[in-house]
Amino acid sequence: MEGGLPKRGPRGVGWFRLCEAEILTGRLFRDLIRSASIIALLVLAGCASTAEVAGGILENLRGKLSANYDPPDYDGPPLGDLPAYHRGDAYTYSSGRTETIQEILDDRIVWRNDLDSNFERYPNFIFPSIETKTDSGQVTRNFDVPPDTMWPLIPGTRRQFKSEVRVKLDGQNGERLFYREWICTVVGNTEVEVQFGNFDSVEVSCERYSRGKWREKRVWYYVPEIGHYVRRVDQFLGRDSRDTELVSIQQGFDGLNRDAKRAIYDLEQQTLERMPSGKTANWRSSGGDIAVTMIVTKTMKTEAGQFCRTFRQTISGEGGDRLVPGLACRTWNGRWVRL
Repeated sequence: MEGGLPKRGPRGVGWFRLCEAEILTGRLFRDLIRSASIIALLVLAGCASTAEVAGGILENLRGKLSANYDPPDYDGPPLGDLPAYHRGDAYTYSSGRTETIQEILDDRIVWRNDLDSNFERYPNFIFPSIETKTDSGQVTRNFDVPPDTMWPLIPGTRRQFKSEVRVKLDGQNGERLFYREWICTVVGNTEVEVQFGNFDSVEVSCERYSRGKWREKRVWYYVPEIGHYVRRVDQFLGRDSRDTELVSIQQGFDGLNRDAKRAIYDLEQQTLERMPSGKTANWRSSGGDIAVTMIVTKTMKTEAGQFCRTFRQTISGEGGDRLVPGLACRTWNGRWVRL
């Protein structure tokens, strides 16, 4: 078991799906037994007729079998709100991919990756990209549900939606059309460990179907205080699974002047070079509208003798506090570079 997901062994995907079906069947069977006991007790006590009690309980069970389900027994606060992103921020993953926010529109975000491809997506990262442009063509997607579906995150919430995918390749007439069906569930709170630390996250799981057949499963570990997921696990039909971690966030500090950006850079360099782990360094803009707090959490040394440190950086401004954790290593010239 890793991150709540069973590793796919020699028995393959079919066995994995069978296990899931057996677990679901077992839970429903227990619910039916419990429901029958409740019906008997209420009828014997004269509280209601058999038809009235059974009708209400069966309606509840019908909801659990539906792809769209709201947990009636959860009365706590949401575990996370829809992410709020900032122009100029860059996210680097363990796969080596870096995605940078180019522009923030009314309901979507324009990103650019290190392959010079642009793509648009909703702040709701659970949805695949709405539009992707590459040197070879363009992919567009339409969804049959609102762009904030699943948010705020409530444990046990389950939603089903469909997407229409259109692929237009340069130099070819016409386009290819595909349909995808997704079922997503807010699993709940879970602790997750990545390269730059341990965090309380919200696990969200989505499964994709095509022509009635299971195709893949995606699991995100979203950290509300960061406003982004720090780990994503993908399982596929007939292919090896993929585990990707967030390893660095480069904040854009959109709106800050050059002097302020330089001051924050100097704070980072001095903190990583001189500050002991656990000690806090601070910086505040001349107008007092932005404050930065930085603390080193761990110091390591690679086999090649290079020093690396993990840190937590908190940025406070008009939009509230934002956590920007990261991992940086000392280069040959004495400068620290975020990985």
